[in-house]
Amino acid sequence: MVQNTIEREVSATARDILMSRIAGEIILSSSPGSVMKKWRQLFELNQSELARHMGVSSSVLSDYENNRRKSPGAVFIKKFVSALVDADIKKGGIHVRRFSMLHRDLSIAVLDMSEFRNPKTVRQVVEALDGVLLVGREWDNELIYGYTVIDSLSAIRNLEALDFLYLFGKNPNRVIVFTKVSRGRSPMVAVRLYPIKPKMIVIHGPKIPEEVDAFAIELAELEGVSFSLSLLKSPEEIVERLKKLV
Repeated sequence: MVQNTIEREVSATARDILMSRIAGEIILSSSPGSVMKKWRQLFELNQSELARHMGVSSSVLSDYENNRRKSPGAVFIKKFVSALVDADIKKGGIHVRRFSMLHRDLSIAVLDMSEFRNPKTVRQVVEALDGVLLVGREWDNELIYGYTVIDSLSAIRNLEALDFLYLFGKNPNRVIVFTKVSRGRSPMVAVRLYPIKPKMIVIHGPKIPEEVDAFAIELAELEGVSFSLSLLKSPEEIVERLKKLV
């Protein structure tokens, strides 16, 4: 019953796009086992649980994840991706719904969006962006799996509420960078309103930390979100630095 309801909520096309995306990332990676491990963790499945759904031993899956075996073949990758989706649906489908959200062309407001081949820590992202950490020093070692860089002014003019939900929910263990920000209040209010929170927010616009809105800092503390100010010169430089982390 639950499975049928979830399958109605998530179209076959959306599931196919999600599964193709995961499979493609594994195939194209120079470290496919690391990518498999990343997606298993994003779906919050342990090795034994996923191996059971795949019909293989957990030691086989462990060998692939730790790159102790040759790159997995197409049959194994298909079995892996199918098991991720099936296992999640049986548990309620929260990750399938999250990662399968269809969206319009958001390029008018999204300057760049990508996943890291290997996760980076909050501290690594802050340093790459010449950042000043305003909230969350205790989360320095939390892992970040991807990034989205947004032109804040264009987003306000052109994006709809569901578009923001997609951006925030595509992968919550990510950094959202808001460029062309005046003081940082609007991005944090947006984060406050949405149920799915990105792990890390970076703003770009204020020249010094003292120019950042105090209420924005308070909201970041309330939401438990790492909050930083990038002191790089331009949005283009931000994108360039993040691409180097990929």
